[in-house]
Amino acid sequence: MHKNLFALGVSMLVLAGCGSAPSQSRTEADQGRCAGYGYQPGSDSFAKCMMTVDVAREKRDARDHPSDARMKSLSIERNGDTRFPICSAAGMDNNLDTVNNAWYGPNCRQR
Repeated sequence: MHKNLFALGVSMLVLAGCGSAPSQSRTEADQGRCAGYGYQPGSDSFAKCMMTVDVAREKRDARDHPSDARMKSLSIERNGDTRFPICSAAGMDNNLDTVNNAWYGPNCRQR
């Protein structure tokens, strides 16, 4: 029984570590970037550099990953345009509009 509890505890620690690793390495990379620009850690200019890098990433992510509302709008706008396939559950990025009972996504049309 003690072995099972130990194994469960170790598994939980490993899984918890997996969730924080990407953001920690990203933060370290950002810090290295700002330090590479010559800003001293702890200074106001370093903090401003970190904010600038973060805002740029958020803008890039928003551009690369359209919002749910924007995807739904694009799918509806494409209705009848046969250049786009009809959205379905098969699309990895598609979502179900439960109000209209129709699928929508970034690269397809609702109907």
